[in-house]
Amino acid sequence: MSVPQLTNSTKQMTLVMLSFLATIFLLESGGLVVWAQRLEIGSLRSFAEPITQKAHDHVSVLGIAYWRNTLLTSLANIGWSDSPVVDSPTKTSPTTTSAVTRCPPPAVQAVTTATPLAPKTPKSLTPSDVPVLTPLPSLLPHITANTPRQIGLVGDSMMAVGLSSTLLREAAKRPDLHIIKAFRSGTGLARPDAFNWLAEYPAMLGTHQPDVVIVAIGANDAQGFVENGKVLAYGTEKWIQVYHQRVTDFMNMISANGQYVLWVGMPPMKQSFFNTKMALINRITYSVVSQYPQATWWNPVRYIGDDNGQFREFGALADGKVSRLRSADGIHFSDEGASLLTSELINWLTPTPVAISGKTPPQ
Repeated sequence: MSVPQLTNSTKQMTLVMLSFLATIFLLESGGLVVWAQRLEIGSLRSFAEPITQKAHDHVSVLGIAYWRNTLLTSLANIGWSDSPVVDSPTKTSPTTTSAVTRCPPPAVQAVTTATPLAPKTPKSLTPSDVPVLTPLPSLLPHITANTPRQIGLVGDSMMAVGLSSTLLREAAKRPDLHIIKAFRSGTGLARPDAFNWLAEYPAMLGTHQPDVVIVAIGANDAQGFVENGKVLAYGTEKWIQVYHQRVTDFMNMISANGQYVLWVGMPPMKQSFFNTKMALINRITYSVVSQYPQATWWNPVRYIGDDNGQFREFGALADGKVSRLRSADGIHFSDEGASLLTSELINWLTPTPVAISGKTPPQ
């Protein structure tokens, strides 16, 4: 009696791996283009961008994108997507080449109740410029009785991973809070050529209008970019000035109709070199946000950092249980770590007849 073969040959394994890679490539050729466009300015991006775009052009004629978008829409409808907006797919002719294009420049937004601040040239920024203790404001704008507070969650993966999950979960228990999702992983303010927040944010909101906007963004912004045809290296004086302007433009947009903005600063990072980069991002965003009377720059370090304000991987939760506070990448919040921030935020956001200070909110 022959013994059945219980192992696979190298050839079989190779075919399986090649088939898997080919499937991923067919389904995610557009994602590869986006990945190449978001690479930091340099030789790798110059090499990868034209190759991925050309490959995507050839794949697009197969019409796979339509069926992929149909599947994503179906998954989003049953809650399996962390993307705030998944448009219904429009079937296109399989003979039409669909290239991945960058966002066009945004139209000028009308300001109804707030005057945008003119950007100030940032002074010499030092770590001491950023306060460690940044209490939440005691009062939020009063809302109509029996109307839930509209809360916009905005940002990159620092919002999408951990923080949004816990906020959505807790807000679902509160009929007086309604969450509007407007975040997108892998984005930032440094590279509008790859993802233009000034153009995309209004589309993310749709017909919704938040009363309060909570922002967590900047983890992808410590990179060089091109401005007026010139490459600006990260951290140089000109880079700081341009990034300062982009943060200001973003703040003007998200607060244009009187929304209160809570900007969550970057937490301490595990890798020291990356932590130093995020410290500069914090100094710039703080210098911008602190100019707005209807905004607070909120430092999460007292909740998520150690006693010295540095990275803390494990810590005690409200129930005393010790849990991992950060993801394994040393960058994002874990759900447990995010819950330390969420408990404070939910208490702050909850509409009550009497505010935290004990004073009646202005009518």
